[in-house]
Amino acid sequence: MLNLRTEKFPFTTQTTICTDKFLNSSKLAYFRLNINETTERWIITVATKVSRMKRTLAGILSCATLVSSLSLTSTAVSAEATTDTSAGQSEESTTDSSVSGITITGMEGKYSTYYNSHKDAAKPKKEITIYATDYKEGTIDGTSFVNNVSEMTAEQAAVIAPAVEEITQKSGDGYNGIKAFLAEDTDLKTDHYSTIKWKSDKLTLTYEFNVEETGLYNLETIYYPIEGNESKNTVLDIGLKIDGEYPFTAAQDITLDRYWKDEGEITRDSKDNDLRPGQVTYDCWIKYPIKDKEGLYNEPYYFYLEKGKHTMTLEGIRTYGVFHSFTFKNYDELVSYDSIKPTDDQLQNTPALSSKNEELGTNTIFLQAEESAYKTASTLYATYDRTTYMTNPNHPTKQRYNTIGQATWSKATQAITYKFKVENDGYYRFNFKARQNQMRGFFSNRRIYIDGKVPCKELDDVKFIYSPDWYNLTPQDENGNDIYVYLTAGEEHELTLEAIPGSIGEVMQRLDDLVLELNQYYRRILMITGPDPDEYKDYFVERKIPGIQDAFRRIVDSLRAEKASIESLTKKGSEAAALETMCIYLERCIKSPEDIPIMASSIKDSISSISAWMRDYRGQPLELDYIEVATCHEDFASPYGNFFGELAFGFNAFIGSFFEDYTNLSDSSATSLDVWVSLARDQATVVKNLVDNKFNSNPDYNGTQASVNLVQGSVLEATLAGKGPEIALFIGGDFPIQLAARGLLVDMTQFKDYEAVTKRFAKDAMTLYEYNDGVSTGVYGLPVSQTFPMLFYRTDVLKELGYENPPETWDQLTDMLPTLQRKYLDVGLILPQNVSSNTFDSGNTFIMLMLQTGQNIYNEDLYTTDYNSMKTTDIKNVNLTNFMTQDSIRVFEQWTKFYTVFSFDQTFDAFSRFRTGEMPLVVQPYTFYNQLSVAAPEIKGLWDFTLVPGTKQADGTINHAANSAGSGAVIFNKVSNQAAAWDFVKWFTSTDIQVDYGKQIEALMGPMGRFDTANVEALEQLPWSTAEYEKISSQQSYLREVPIIPASYAVTRHINNAFRMVVNDARCIIEDTKGGLCCEPGEYDKVEKNIRWFIDNAGSGELKAMGARSRENLEKNLTRNVSVQKYAEEILKL
Repeated sequence: MLNLRTEKFPFTTQTTICTDKFLNSSKLAYFRLNINETTERWIITVATKVSRMKRTLAGILSCATLVSSLSLTSTAVSAEATTDTSAGQSEESTTDSSVSGITITGMEGKYSTYYNSHKDAAKPKKEITIYATDYKEGTIDGTSFVNNVSEMTAEQAAVIAPAVEEITQKSGDGYNGIKAFLAEDTDLKTDHYSTIKWKSDKLTLTYEFNVEETGLYNLETIYYPIEGNESKNTVLDIGLKIDGEYPFTAAQDITLDRYWKDEGEITRDSKDNDLRPGQVTYDCWIKYPIKDKEGLYNEPYYFYLEKGKHTMTLEGIRTYGVFHSFTFKNYDELVSYDSIKPTDDQLQNTPALSSKNEELGTNTIFLQAEESAYKTASTLYATYDRTTYMTNPNHPTKQRYNTIGQATWSKATQAITYKFKVENDGYYRFNFKARQNQMRGFFSNRRIYIDGKVPCKELDDVKFIYSPDWYNLTPQDENGNDIYVYLTAGEEHELTLEAIPGSIGEVMQRLDDLVLELNQYYRRILMITGPDPDEYKDYFVERKIPGIQDAFRRIVDSLRAEKASIESLTKKGSEAAALETMCIYLERCIKSPEDIPIMASSIKDSISSISAWMRDYRGQPLELDYIEVATCHEDFASPYGNFFGELAFGFNAFIGSFFEDYTNLSDSSATSLDVWVSLARDQATVVKNLVDNKFNSNPDYNGTQASVNLVQGSVLEATLAGKGPEIALFIGGDFPIQLAARGLLVDMTQFKDYEAVTKRFAKDAMTLYEYNDGVSTGVYGLPVSQTFPMLFYRTDVLKELGYENPPETWDQLTDMLPTLQRKYLDVGLILPQNVSSNTFDSGNTFIMLMLQTGQNIYNEDLYTTDYNSMKTTDIKNVNLTNFMTQDSIRVFEQWTKFYTVFSFDQTFDAFSRFRTGEMPLVVQPYTFYNQLSVAAPEIKGLWDFTLVPGTKQADGTINHAANSAGSGAVIFNKVSNQAAAWDFVKWFTSTDIQVDYGKQIEALMGPMGRFDTANVEALEQLPWSTAEYEKISSQQSYLREVPIIPASYAVTRHINNAFRMVVNDARCIIEDTKGGLCCEPGEYDKVEKNIRWFIDNAGSGELKAMGARSRENLEKNLTRNVSVQKYAEEILKL
């Protein structure tokens, strides 16, 4: 029989450890990290035995409680409720209809579900072409119209004209060159050359078309993205409906390719470091098959069409371009290399290359990988590798951009194209000097196109193996023979490498579905047990969620099958360990369903691990140094160096590091403005390039030059030491005010065009840079970045709970809480974690409530306050705040109520819990959108965002006021030419430069790095869709700022102290007032003793007295008056 207190481990030393440590999930996680798989299974077995004993014990105690309850009187109800945690009889027969018969929401909208339901359908060869100009009808911003000028009213025509335009010109430059493109680059035979220019995100167009044969069809579109002043978007997205409905969720937002190129060649600065060119769009006509960009599918999307008439509706999202046609078609199957393989005579008859490339000393055609013609993502910029002297070009200490890719070339469908010519007609092969050192054990897959087509099956999926070192890869057939492609002389050829999921894609498809299903089972378990299930209560989850064990068995089988598939690809067993861990947890739940509640957190952690693994291994990272093209007569260069060369390179790099200044990005002179930038090096380099190209060379600034230096922190200390900058960018928090209080900054209100300049920012934005020195109020900075809160919500979870829309007000949110919390779902509000924060955090709930009720945090003059209402005239002129009014006390009570009455979490991982659906409503900075859109692809289409909850006003309107946070540009008094410095900060915060900076940062970092500019006009021109921008702009219009003073740290500290006193002191009231019995988790003897006491004393006077004491002390300790008193005591310390 198992001893409840101890159990021996099968370690060599036969260590004995107390069993209750296993039942603590954190301890179990700790042990799991330090033992092998066999031992892990044994620990779980021990915990299962204990859990089974708990179920048996709970049943016995339930019976005992039931018998004892016969003697209970009506006055002992509270005690009976107290012992409810040990009772399980009523739970056994209860089935929660809201969670029984679980349906996996979201699965019906997945492309995998859609395709699998039609995968056996035919794939007809007949093409269906729909010309963009042939739309039947459309809408623009609520106005409907038909494609017939004679039927349009003048009002309709006036609305439509700015949104859509028909272009009949068929020859010329840019998008007018459609005829030449159709003749040269597509298989579409047509004399239809008219196109439409789509000019609005609010436009929808509907087309009618006829299908002659039922089946699956790919969809190919021919379009020309618009760039330049005509378009603000760096992406081109469109929504697609068939017969009025989205065929699958991904069709709600389809991203079309947009090409990019280097703005110029790689140049060098005066310090002999390479300067990376910016990324600009490459304008051309594009033929694009609609396809998945999330790394799951190798083929384009299939659309199922039955015979007969259909409609296709296109919706603008981030849509600005010229469209020619949309063709439903099926592509021809690729041929094998054997069927096109040249003979030995054909290879030998291809003349050898005569020119010698100087870089490698070979006769091959040499293509530097970083010097591409164009690419499909702005993040595919030149990178550098300084680990070996064999990369080309190289230098031991100077920066040389000599590669492309690394981790930035990893997303499916990202492609890079190179252009080259050959000397003679004939057969040529390709060699890639590559390195894939990101995904251990896996291949990185590329599809190779020659002149826009994949020549054979073998080039449809070329595998680059994992290696920490550089190596050569020449595509070969299954017999190990190099693959040759026929090329003609004289014309320019294109070589394209496209990232594809490859063999791992199919595994990821299935895992993606399993993760979605597991997430929803976890959420349903949570709705029954809560986040902290009682170890002594049996929730009978297997009865409340019928079929959960069968579902877990099926999932275990599927996970093991996928694990085997992964191991067959990697030839190793360690790369998918997260899948086996999940299987172990689920098997325990299958074998012992009473353990499901205590295993839920482990299942959640395992889901996170699998999701993280999928995110990492869904990518296809690859780095290229160069490409060679050769005939059979030339040898490729070796990628390997020699020992002495590597030794010399490393030695020179070490010595050079003592003399190289890596913080000074620009040349400086005695007359140049000294600008410090507090950013990462890549972002600082963007600033430096903008300064060099658009400020230093701008004649409007009379020859003023600026030198950019990369400095992290220490601005205040350096300035006080006399070594600070003249201008600093991206200075945030209370630093501008702290610097102003010390007389170190220039007051910008002295400049005559100050008022005009401030109009580029939100109405109240300058408040964060105002400082009153006792004589006058000055402004000591211009905003550069600004972030503010918005409400993010899970549409699928709210819909499950019966809500179609998120809450608009705090009252609506409060009304939703019982429904949410009955299912153990949470709401996440921003709560400052740093007690000594120097400013109020953006989105601080207390501050939002104060502002929404029309209250100011400080008195208008920031020096006096009126305590008449509280009769505290003896401390006049001491406190700067308005926190002692009745209105502010009501706001404080409303704020703390979220944490006392509704038990909101004070700390939480917003991203993880929103991702799992545990927290379907969270208030976060609006840049949270960037993280979700990039790092949580599995919930794409299942979330949205809107304004923060507001407060209803007397006139019926809703005030959504909130405060913001950000960083600014400041000028130091030490500058000799204040006018020139003012010109610089005006220039950097101007609309054009902020847009340029934002686009270049996003080109550098991808959508995750979308810039939160403070310039309102620039914000509109960054790549937000119209719908997204309207919500962001609307919230921005409600912003009200809290002034920052040198003593702000004291104000925020005491507000936080008051909060924690009220919220945290509400705990342990039962124990402190002897209104009940308490014990810590794992104290089994004490738990049993307490339960026994309640059973033995049922109906007794002592139990009645305990209930009375509990009620009395709850009234004394947790009433509004007590909370207000604690709040007042803390505020009066200010």
